[in-house]
Amino acid sequence: MALSLQEELTCPVCLEISLTPVSLSCTHIFCFPCVHRWMLEDWELKVTCPVCREESDSAPAEDLIIGGISLLFTQHRALLKKSLHVSSELLRFCEDVTLDPSTAHSFLVLSEDLRSVRCGNVCHNPLEDPERFAYLACVLGTPCFSSGRHYWEVEVGKAEEWTLGICKQSVDRKRKDGFTSENGFWFISKKAETIYTGSIPETSLPAIPELRHLGIFLDVEMEEVKFFDVQGNTLIYTHSHLSCVEPLRPFFCPELPREGDSGASMKICS
Repeated sequence: MALSLQEELTCPVCLEISLTPVSLSCTHIFCFPCVHRWMLEDWELKVTCPVCREESDSAPAEDLIIGGISLLFTQHRALLKKSLHVSSELLRFCEDVTLDPSTAHSFLVLSEDLRSVRCGNVCHNPLEDPERFAYLACVLGTPCFSSGRHYWEVEVGKAEEWTLGICKQSVDRKRKDGFTSENGFWFISKKAETIYTGSIPETSLPAIPELRHLGIFLDVEMEEVKFFDVQGNTLIYTHSHLSCVEPLRPFFCPELPREGDSGASMKICS
């Protein structure tokens, strides 16, 4: 759809994308500055289409611009409508993502099917493991992704804090902080009714009410990862320009436990 719209909005005269498309009577579309320049050069205020050479009578600028926009909407009505339901298209790239126990912080509790995780108050994995996160209460998912497009969904429920995204396979599992893109993490996190992106500089977004179900779409070739509110069918944030020279992995960090209670769990949807 993007390529089709881009072609339609590219003026054949100046070859630039027009933000003020003008439709002539022959239905060919140009940018308004080019049409305006032709009209000033013609004493009779007539415009000859450079594509088909049909002669068009002049019209008020507002009518020309509105006509161009209306024509584009008519031609691409179906595609524009389809774009409003992009989440259904992402299901074609669904992956069977599970949690990798060997990477889980020692306080994390994983379900038997390796699809749910929560953070407890007791150390469950006392043995040292070079694959395990030593300080950050998080766990990686499997499989690794080196190419293609991949989509998975996660339920965070009513958790007040969480972090979800992707990271490089080689991230330092022993670091005490550093959830940033510079260190190979691309994510969004929720804290105190605010969504943070982990970008440099840090970007924050207002929390989305009733955000319970997130979709994550990774496009390795395009070097971007997108986060969706599945129930609201809206895009939350896009991380672009990923460094994809090595495999990328799903990344999960559930809510930390509160006094006298375990943290809320997050669940990978099957």
